[in-house]
Amino acid sequence: MRLQQDDKHYLGIAMPAALEGLFMVLLSSVDIIMVGVLGTAAIAAVSIFTQPRMMLLCVVRSVASVLTLLTARKFGEKKLQEVPALLARTLFCMVILMGTLHVLFFLHLEGILSWMGAKEEYMAAALAYGDIALVGVFLTTLATILQAVQLGYGHTKQVMSANVQGNVVNIIANALLIFGLGPFPEMGVVGAAVGTVIGTGWTLGVTGYQLKESEWSGWGSFWPTRAYFQEFLPVFGGVFSEQGFERIGMVLYTRMVAELGTAAYAVHAICMNFCDFYYCFAGGLGKANMVLAGHAHGAGDWSYWQRQLRAGLKWSFVFSLISFAATYVLREEIFGIYSHEAELLPFGALIMIFVAAVSFPEAHAMVCAGVLRGSGKTSQVAAYSFVSIAFLRPLITAFFLQVLDLGLAGAWLALAIDQSLRASCASFLLWRLWKARPQMACDT
Repeated sequence: MRLQQDDKHYLGIAMPAALEGLFMVLLSSVDIIMVGVLGTAAIAAVSIFTQPRMMLLCVVRSVASVLTLLTARKFGEKKLQEVPALLARTLFCMVILMGTLHVLFFLHLEGILSWMGAKEEYMAAALAYGDIALVGVFLTTLATILQAVQLGYGHTKQVMSANVQGNVVNIIANALLIFGLGPFPEMGVVGAAVGTVIGTGWTLGVTGYQLKESEWSGWGSFWPTRAYFQEFLPVFGGVFSEQGFERIGMVLYTRMVAELGTAAYAVHAICMNFCDFYYCFAGGLGKANMVLAGHAHGAGDWSYWQRQLRAGLKWSFVFSLISFAATYVLREEIFGIYSHEAELLPFGALIMIFVAAVSFPEAHAMVCAGVLRGSGKTSQVAAYSFVSIAFLRPLITAFFLQVLDLGLAGAWLALAIDQSLRASCASFLLWRLWKARPQMACDT
């Protein structure tokens, strides 16, 4: 009976977070699926902006993760009265920092896209898309910071609701503006960017309203204090290092793949976009385990820490098995949704096998890493992330592409090796934590 209760409790937190991640990646998938009708160059133009977007969101997600961790810990310690001021000061700092970064990216976007490997044949379309999509990234910044507190409380259903609504609005706006339905002009890739801005704006508005209508007691002071930085920065260092290493590795990885040519990069973009569906779903499981481990950490409850870990590992395997089977069996049909170019289908179906296989290590790694973060071990996660993502993955990719000449299949084999290494490292660190005394995992 205890196991059933633990499963229900875990899924009650994890499923909204996982589905929220799933619906978030739908935002970019809608762009690619609809833009795919316009041709390979249009797919590449929209996809090449992914890495600049993720570079900006690297900072945002690092800050949001810290905010979620601190909120979850205060939830366990029953110090929720301190959360409003924590959010207000974080939001103040992020508006200044991210506003500056967005202006710099806008001014130098062409150079950034060129460095990412963008080709001249679709550079103009990529710039037209990116200039507008940057506005959507800034709106996402604000929504992500607000939602970090909701996650820390365990209000994953509210976060899912806001993001689902935003995605529905995004889909409608994309259809109207990309294809010029009804009285709306046909805007192509520019319409995809405008639709993204409209959808993210809706998400931000709904999130703000939810926060106002919940148990929120006011904002507190927006001006950061020394005590705020002393609490925030030590945790931020480990989380940002992890996110930063991941971005560095992904930028180098994407640049090498882009050098394979427009057709190969289009196949890669499609497969990576579909891979992101389960990656973000698993990321939601990791968030849930981070929040639950943070609650246990704050309360000093070792038994609760063990139970949420068992549930997370069990359900991540179940969902990975489902993802693998569905992706492998339906790989040709899935790829055909994105691209209508028949010559790309055999190549795309091959890469989709890699997409199916990485379901297992990526989900396991995220759940274990979430528990480690929630238990105060952010620096350990950052350490193995640096070695695997920023160092080994680019080297392995370069070896497979330039020495063995394996092409796109080699790039995806390198990704699978990277995911497996991270899963192994996280499992080992978690095993050590499990074997240690309870106070090492829940040191209040």
